[in-house]
Amino acid sequence: MANYRICVCFQRRFKVGEAVPPAEVRDLFNKYSEGGSHMNGNQLGRFMCEVQGENVEGEEVVEEVIQKRHHISRFARHNLSLDDFNHYLFSSHLNPPITSQAITFFIITLISFTNLLLYLGLIISNEIVERN
Repeated sequence: MANYRICVCFQRRFKVGEAVPPAEVRDLFNKYSEGGSHMNGNQLGRFMCEVQGENVEGEEVVEEVIQKRHHISRFARHNLSLDDFNHYLFSSHLNPPITSQAITFFIITLISFTNLLLYLGLIISNEIVERN
């Protein structure tokens, strides 16, 4: 929303509220940070392995997130806050969507499973015809 003037002497200003991490993100952060206020690289690596199915070094990701979010990171902490974790999850550069390789693997698996079901259906229907 924009600011505007009422008459000549009053000005109406609207404040932009900061986005709050969703409840699911807060729950995941509390679970993997073990109830702490910050998440270290090992905890982020465990999250990435268990939830996202990625085998990536968590320390490197933490450094990258902190470097992107906090430009003076050389002497800063090496842990993620809840806001940093939220930024990481919803950043297309730091946490890109599913890769085309994963989608291709899923489609091939789905097609193979469908073919298997069709084949089994034909076998079962042939057995029923032979019995009658």
